[in-house]
Amino acid sequence: MANSAESELRAELDHHEHARAQMAAMRDLTEAIHRTYAGDFDESGKNLGIGDVGADQHFGWVMANYTVPRLADLSDRDIALFFGRIWMDDGEDFHIGRRHIRDENNDPIVLDWRAPLAEQYYHASAHERRDVAKRRRFGFQGARITGFEDENLLLGEEVASDILTEEIERPRTGPMRDIVATIQPEQDELIRREAAVNLCVQGAPGTGKTAVGLHRAAWLLYNYTEKLDKAGVLVVGPNEGFLSYISGVLPTLGESSVWQVTVHQLTGAHTAATADTHEAALLKHDERMALVCERAVWGHVGTASDGGVTADEGLLITDGGWRWRLGLRYLDEAIANARKHTRTYTAGRKAVEDAIVQGARRQAEIRSGHSPDNKWATKLKRTESVKAFLDAVWPRLNTKTVMKKLYGDPAFRADATRGILTDAEAALLTGKPGRPTPGDLLISDEIESHMKLREPSESFGHIVIDEAQDLSPMQCRAIARRSGKGSVTVLGDLAQGTTAWAATSWADQMRHLGKDRVEHTELTIGFRVPAVIIELANRVLPHLGVDVAPARSIRSDGSLDTIAAPELHEGVREAVAKALAEEGLVGVIAADDRAEDLRSLFEGTERLEVVAASLAKGLEYDHVVVVEPAEIVAAPATGGATIAGVGLRHLYVALTRAVSRLTVVHSRALPPEMEA
Repeated sequence: MANSAESELRAELDHHEHARAQMAAMRDLTEAIHRTYAGDFDESGKNLGIGDVGADQHFGWVMANYTVPRLADLSDRDIALFFGRIWMDDGEDFHIGRRHIRDENNDPIVLDWRAPLAEQYYHASAHERRDVAKRRRFGFQGARITGFEDENLLLGEEVASDILTEEIERPRTGPMRDIVATIQPEQDELIRREAAVNLCVQGAPGTGKTAVGLHRAAWLLYNYTEKLDKAGVLVVGPNEGFLSYISGVLPTLGESSVWQVTVHQLTGAHTAATADTHEAALLKHDERMALVCERAVWGHVGTASDGGVTADEGLLITDGGWRWRLGLRYLDEAIANARKHTRTYTAGRKAVEDAIVQGARRQAEIRSGHSPDNKWATKLKRTESVKAFLDAVWPRLNTKTVMKKLYGDPAFRADATRGILTDAEAALLTGKPGRPTPGDLLISDEIESHMKLREPSESFGHIVIDEAQDLSPMQCRAIARRSGKGSVTVLGDLAQGTTAWAATSWADQMRHLGKDRVEHTELTIGFRVPAVIIELANRVLPHLGVDVAPARSIRSDGSLDTIAAPELHEGVREAVAKALAEEGLVGVIAADDRAEDLRSLFEGTERLEVVAASLAKGLEYDHVVVVEPAEIVAAPATGGATIAGVGLRHLYVALTRAVSRLTVVHSRALPPEMEA
């Protein structure tokens, strides 16, 4: 029996080497194509005379650029090329891996995990085989296959997988890695939802919601290539540390074209020259500001009487020897129709202008018997009476002008905010547009959306939004404008909302994101955080003021220690020394000011990161040392303001960052919410 297993392992190792050789051959072929067409592109650009088209040059450029991402996809990433295998009832078998690999006869020797057939690997069970007779899981270390285990589904008995457990519990030694080898059926179900679905995933800590979002992006790009290659896929994360942490996942899945940005980068807030006060920031992120912006733009629209037109005296247009007159009712209807049927202010002005030309044209057709041409229409638009009327009823505007009036003209600001903001709130809308705050840039983005439509290249076919509970209504609206008719995957945990404007309802958040048809789901089974740690965090959960289910962990491993240290730094040193004696990455999480002190204490220490509690969200470490929970709970939010409940949520986040071991070090009494 042992010899049989060894023989099978040798056959699998040979197949893996064959797959690696075939992938190298695929890369060599792609490199040859790249060199050929890059050469054609260079050559076709030479010796062209004036008027020469050079069609081959364009084709060469397209082909040369097409091969660049494919070369990146075919790079040897020191990762096992397959992690599973299935035998079907009809006798066929397939190896399942991170990308499709074919042999010299163009037959598949590794099936991409995103292919429809690969779904059977993840969903087949002893009670619902889905035509799968046997499933094999491979153990691997880097690029090396180390062993395998088989599950005979024909026996009708569920068998626990040691390889699956070991892979889930494997130590974290760097950035986030893909989970293609350990995707669970409930996760795979979400990953494979069709492209048109707007998906909202509420996920407790350790349930893999971030991984679901990233793998969904990769799956969509594979299965909706033509649509999403053109429209693009965007990942929006909470901060640069988080993006750095997840940056390697999509490339290992064969996708290097996905844009990954923070919400601040998306809105330009990272370029802000100054900061808002806490009160001003709260206001500028409030959804009521959308109404203020709308009124600030569209409030400029007047009526025909504002343009000097009366019931007795219409708009007189002199056209050479001809005179055309448009009446008050006609012009008011033109203005009303433009306001009703155009989405942007600029388009509305043009619609009124076109209506004026159309009214004069009808009169010209009646009088002369023929319709004037476009040259005549252009000339008519330039007459002084038409220009003066338009400037009076629909004046020319740009975003900068509106911002300047809103912030600098008290009477205009009062008109724009009346009935929406209090006088005290309206007074917060002051400043210098030339030195904008992050909140000012959100308002500017909102105003710009009323002025003109975004370019198609600025919208995405699908947007994955992680830690979405922390987005303000105005940030959500900015993202929605970049979604257009595309779909979204929204990921987050209401219990981990730590901004001053954090959401308490996913229905409200999806409304701000402009999506009314949404599939909501909740992940509660944890794979990342051991049960002993989750149980501690679950003590805090009921005190966070949100209606979410507590997590349940499938992991019985892990450890939890508490150190009461009269001298805090000594206690932290002791905890860190013990943590570094074990394998894996160590994270020290403390209140923001305390974290600054601790960085100098551990500067240069390998395998260790000191993280401010306000920035710990989304990260994970093998061993976490949480320092002085009472300080984390009491610490003010960014900007110096103390916001009720935010500190406790920071603590909840900190307690759930460990994937193996957690040590709590304290010199002050622990917060009562941590007590059983």
